[in-house]
Amino acid sequence: MKKTIYILIICLFISIISLTSNLFSSNKENVEFNKAIAYYLLENFELSKRYLGIYFKSNPNSRLKSSFNLLLAKENWEATKKFKNYLEYNRLSPIALVGIALSTKDMKNNTSIENLKRALRLNPSYSVAYLCLGMAYMKEKNFPAAEKYLNKALKYSNITEYRIVLGNLYIKTGEPKLTLQLLKKEADKSPDNFYLNFLTAVAYFKQNKLEEMGQYIQAAVEIDPENNEAKLLMAKYLLSKKEFKKAKSLLKNLKFDNYNEDYIKTYAHALLELKDRKASKYLYEFFSQKKWDKDINRLFAIYFSKNKKKKKNNIQNWINRAILSGDSIDELNELFSEEFVFPEYKAFPFFDIKKIKWISNELLLIVGNKKSGLTHKIFFIDIKNKKITNTLKYQGKFQEFFISKNKKKIIFSTSAVKDEKVYLYCITKKGRNFKLDPIVNYALKMPSVLVGFNKNETIAYITDASVSQLSFESPFSQISYYGKRKPVYPKYPFLVYKYNFVTKKCFKLRYLNQIEKAPIRDIKKYSLVKRAYQTNSDISQLIQKSQKFDLISSKSVKIYFSKNLSSFIIYLSDLDNAFQAMVFNNYNNSVMKFDETMFLGENNYAEIKILSYDPKRTEINIMTNDKNKYLINFNYNSFLYKKITKNLLDFLYNPTQNTIYSLKERNNKLYYLETILESISLKPFSRKKITSRRDINNIIDCDDLNKYVTTYNGELLKIDENNKIHYLGPSLEGVLNEISPNKKKAAAFINGKLYILNWFL
Repeated sequence: MKKTIYILIICLFISIISLTSNLFSSNKENVEFNKAIAYYLLENFELSKRYLGIYFKSNPNSRLKSSFNLLLAKENWEATKKFKNYLEYNRLSPIALVGIALSTKDMKNNTSIENLKRALRLNPSYSVAYLCLGMAYMKEKNFPAAEKYLNKALKYSNITEYRIVLGNLYIKTGEPKLTLQLLKKEADKSPDNFYLNFLTAVAYFKQNKLEEMGQYIQAAVEIDPENNEAKLLMAKYLLSKKEFKKAKSLLKNLKFDNYNEDYIKTYAHALLELKDRKASKYLYEFFSQKKWDKDINRLFAIYFSKNKKKKKNNIQNWINRAILSGDSIDELNELFSEEFVFPEYKAFPFFDIKKIKWISNELLLIVGNKKSGLTHKIFFIDIKNKKITNTLKYQGKFQEFFISKNKKKIIFSTSAVKDEKVYLYCITKKGRNFKLDPIVNYALKMPSVLVGFNKNETIAYITDASVSQLSFESPFSQISYYGKRKPVYPKYPFLVYKYNFVTKKCFKLRYLNQIEKAPIRDIKKYSLVKRAYQTNSDISQLIQKSQKFDLISSKSVKIYFSKNLSSFIIYLSDLDNAFQAMVFNNYNNSVMKFDETMFLGENNYAEIKILSYDPKRTEINIMTNDKNKYLINFNYNSFLYKKITKNLLDFLYNPTQNTIYSLKERNNKLYYLETILESISLKPFSRKKITSRRDINNIIDCDDLNKYVTTYNGELLKIDENNKIHYLGPSLEGVLNEISPNKKKAAAFINGKLYILNWFL
């Protein structure tokens, strides 16, 4: 018996030694593997494959080799499965953990960072895991964390390829001097290394040091004459040296696998300098993709300044946009004559902003962070005194603000990490300060919320925002984890909470009569439909029928509500009938039926979009989603209709004037549309065309006197009652922005700066 125990102990001891030996063997640094991963992160798959081949020749492992080969072939899903299978039997393999981290890095809700940190727990000096962590944080734009881990990678394996990855980070963070400190000496020692020469050239170019740049970009192009990025940088160098023809010749033959904005902009610049007519095509192509690039706005200002037919305020608009985008006022001053102005816009620096909300005309609420790597916070900004007055911290990822009518109570929601739950907070004002309190000390089981306040603003009601997604469009049902459908009518199936600001207590509402009194618009919509469902058999049958539809079904049922929630239109669309509609009137529970044949004719089929609905006039304005894009006014009481216009692009309805402002296509250009703006009075019927501008692309607001529109040239215009056009400033399309309650200011986050603009509207 003792002999058997001794044998078992010896076997166990040998197994532990073997396992430890394998662990240390797998943790041992290998330069070839490190280089392979570095080149993979730099997206040089050819060099990565070469170094992986050298590594696996010295360290044979067919399963890992095939997994990394799938990774290099961009078969990420298959690679993930192989790495996962390998880890089931070799869970202490840092190399496999790095592999699965790389194969899943672009997947939603990936665990790349967790797997890399797990590899580091196995071996705290495993440099390649630090390298991959640095790149993971770079992708998340957490640049301080990225720099920290890349420097740690260098600490444990000081190889050139790691320096290249770190130097690339400094280029992205706008610190080219650090790139030079890291790589220039290496580039001088290794004149045959493409990356060292290329990144050194980029660093000099970013600092406008063209003389120093020349030899390095020349070397990079000679080392890899097929590298398009190097040739593009060479073209920029030639442009800066005013060698425009050489730059154009080089750019003309460049071909990229994917759309390259930088190439389009550089080519546009070269054509502009050579007065080539094709310049405008490339300028508009780039501008359509990236409206707030400082270079493209400056280039447009130059383009229009060379065209004498263009108006002065158009050039001024491009100058304004260039300054807001971050261009140098001094450089712009040298380029343009004294007839133009070069405004200095006051700004607050922010690294990122998620939400902008006006609390009053003088108080702004921001969700963002001041620097990369910092957690997002809530900032209150005093516009009058131009300073941040309060900063509040919160838990989770910000979702939305809900602000009471008197602006004194604020509730906001954040998502709990990796779960369909929300944290809820309330912000209350005390004197000049704001205080943040959790509504409950745990996460509520809802993916997102809607909030409403009672008249005295002492109570807040909170419900699941799923009511908006599931209650007003087929299939009008919730789908359980097991795929079983649960109808949303007639019993309200969503959670509702009541929060008392005085007692600080929150509890769940259980009874339907309490829920239906909640001052949340979507609950009121739900109650209106539920009433129709219970009192009208046609509507209940249609909703029950649509509960069997799939989300991808050719049949759908949708509900459109009047502004005052006195009635709604419910309509069925399928392959035979595009618009079988019923209007439900809440005052008398009556239903009126109509379909698309009443305004399109018997043999015409087109999908219908409701643009506006006026139950008092018993009228709807609709648009056909076909090649004609008709705008039709239809009275569902008299069955009279009028085809107002066709080729509709944008639409705004002023109910007090019973007037439609329509924007329709006039001429289809490659990257923009020339348009016609019309003002159409419905009773008595009359129409006026505004012919002074053909470049309007959006109608953003209207009142009884003025229309506010934007142009594809990035302008914000006011059109007064006499149809005179007034330039207000650059349009803010393409950036996060919010207009103040009195419409005299706008807050806009543009390229790392929060601007408060006084000329808006």
